[in-house]
Order: sequence, then C-alpha cells, then structure tokens
Amino acid sequence: MLENLATTSLSQYCDANVQSLGRETPSDFQFRYIDLSSVNQGSIDWQKARVLTFAGSPSRARRVVKPGDVLFSTVRPSLMGHGMVRATADLPVIASTGFAVLSPKDGVDGRFLFHALFLDEFKRQVTQFEVGSNYPAINESDLLRVKLAALDGPSQLFIADVLDALDDAIIETDALIEKLRTIRVGLIDELLARGVSDDGSPRVSSALIETDVGPRPPAWKIENLGRFVISAEYGTNLSLGDIIGGIPVLRMNNIQDGEFDLSDLKYAPAHAVERFRVQRNDVLFNRTNSWEHVGKAAIWRHDEPGPAFASYLVRLHCGDELLPEFLHLWLNWAPVQRAIRQFATPGVQQVNINPTNLRRALIAVPDTLDEQRAIIERVSGVSAAIEDHRRERAKLAALREGLRDDLLSGRKLVAAILEAAE
Repeated sequence: MLENLATTSLSQYCDANVQSLGRETPSDFQFRYIDLSSVNQGSIDWQKARVLTFAGSPSRARRVVKPGDVLFSTVRPSLMGHGMVRATADLPVIASTGFAVLSPKDGVDGRFLFHALFLDEFKRQVTQFEVGSNYPAINESDLLRVKLAALDGPSQLFIADVLDALDDAIIETDALIEKLRTIRVGLIDELLARGVSDDGSPRVSSALIETDVGPRPPAWKIENLGRFVISAEYGTNLSLGDIIGGIPVLRMNNIQDGEFDLSDLKYAPAHAVERFRVQRNDVLFNRTNSWEHVGKAAIWRHDEPGPAFASYLVRLHCGDELLPEFLHLWLNWAPVQRAIRQFATPGVQQVNINPTNLRRALIAVPDTLDEQRAIIERVSGVSAAIEDHRRERAKLAALREGLRDDLLSGRKLVAAILEAAE
C-alpha cells in the first residue's frame, strides 16, 4: 500500500508513446530495434537490438525512444520486461509497439519512473487493469491511471541515486561471478586433461601421452566408466504431489548448473521413499530430459540426508578407485557431455541415456586418490568464491527490494531522510 504520502497518477509524471514512425518514414532509415525479447527484468540486451531499415522492419517497430525514456512491456507485464534507455545509442532507437514508451515530464527523473515499475504496489495495480487470459495485457490509458506516491524532484533524485547504486553493485557482482565461472571452466579443462604434478602445478604437455580420450598423464587409468562405477540405482516412480508430512523428491528440473536446486519440489509419502533419500557425496545423473539438459549431474554436499529422487534420475555408486566428487566434475565437463549424448535415444519429446550405455563411456582417472583430491580442491576453491559472491548478490537484491518498497511506498519518508542528512 502507498502509506503516509499523497498519491498521483502515472500520467502526472510522464507521457506515453509521444512519437512513432509514420508511413512517410524513408525506406532506408536505419535504427536499432528493441523487441520484447531484448528486455528482461530491467536490463536491455543491446546485442539483441538489431540494426534494421524501415523497409525491412516488422510492422511493430514503430515507437520512437529517446535517451531517458522508460520502456514498459504492456504484453504479459508480470514478466517484468521493462527497461530504460539511459544514454544515446549509435543509431536512433525504435521499440516494439508491445512497449509503452514513457517519456518523463519536465522536472521528473526518468530513473525514478523506471524503479517505480518494479514496486509491488505498482505491479498489483497493473494486474487489476490487465485484460486477456493467455496473453494478459494493459493498454496505455489504463497504465497512465496507475497511482504512485507524489514526490518532489529532490526526493525522486534521492530514490533514483540509492536504487541505481544498488543496481550498479549487483551488476558488478554479476560480472565478477561470470569472470569466476569462466576461470572455473578453464581450470576444469586443464585439470581433467593434465592433472596435478607433484609440485602442485598442472603437468606440461610434454608429460602427457596420447590416449583414446586425448593427451593424458601416462599413469592415469583409461577405462570404461563401468570399471569405476559399480552400480546405478533408479529413483522412485511413485506419483508425486504436495503431501503434508511427505519427503521432498528431486526431479529432472532440480539439477541446475551441476548443483541441486531445491526451489521447486514435489513430495511422496515418507515410508515409500525413505530408501531413495540422498546421502553425502551421492551423485545423481539425469538420464531423461530434453536434449539440452539430459546427462547433467549433481552431488549432495551435506552431512544430513536430503530429498529422495525420482526415476528420471539415477544414483551412481563409485568403487574404491574413484571419488564421487571427481565423477561429478567429469560428468559435467563439456567434452564428456558431448560424448555421452551420443548414447541418447529419442523418446516422446525427450531423450534418454540408459545407465548401462553411460557406463560404456571412456573415462581417464588419476591413478591415486590424492591426485583426485587435489583436483577437486582446486576447483572447489573457485566454486566457493562463486558461491560467496552469489550470496552477496542475494543480499544486495534483497536490500534493493526492501528499500524500493519502503521509499516508493512512503513507509520511509524521503523528506525526513534528506533533512536528517543535511
């Protein structure tokens, strides 16, 4: 709710769709086109903003966008496909008619408008104006009726500066996470091919020999995976639901980026799936999924037992010569992912990798568990740094959401904050 402050309609802050391309536009007029797929959660992907001519553009490429304008996705607005053009581009910018282009009035900070679009109260009001079920949408006139707190210029500037600073911190954290992810991929490429020498450094190329899986250390064992994975255990095939008192069950969607994502779980009766609960260092392999996701694996890293797992997943049991953590790294390694997909057989809208076929895949295993541990520890160090930054990002995002709600709803009076700061 908008508390403590007087309110006004969005129309008092901005005008919508001030300028559009008309029929008289020259056919060779060039521009950057922002369609609905180019904007997500406040961010415009300029790599997707194609350069088009008027003659070669779709009929929806008509909204003229100026620096400082805000884009509101009027089609399925709950997806938050909104953004802001903050600077001059290399070419004129044209947006799809699926956007309402909001141009700030004199004395209004466009950044303030942009942040207001993500306020829970703003989203609630938009939902009330939506029409249609499959593709809910809001029209321009109804959008301009949405209520906002009536804030003066200094208050708008303060709110925009605070929220922009948090956005910048989140963007910097995202960039650092992406850099570390790239480092991790390169490290895995190096370590799974060369291993670690006695002095702790990766082996040089001259210390490797050619094998059926490429250059590897001569002492490593090159065998079918079945030599090291002694058995594969299918998960439960019970029907799942939201059973009070049941045990959560991992499905194929719960493996993301090599780890377990526990945000969307179904349940089964405890007595029926207790034996399928994952234990520390259990490796689950996704045997059935779409072509892009089949073959992914995750490892349970906690001491306490975890969820059970469904039959789309397979628990791989390692023998004494292979550490589960090494198997987990190997299964998710890009060259291995490409190799094991050769065993995939098509099904109805999905593909399947039979565990028997999986165990035919060739794997290069360091001959000592100590070297396997050294490889795991190197990768784990980078993974831990990535996780630290992900937690920091989550804190920044939560702070941004809280401050946005407090400042834009009137729970924290901006005027009082500014007065106290003077």
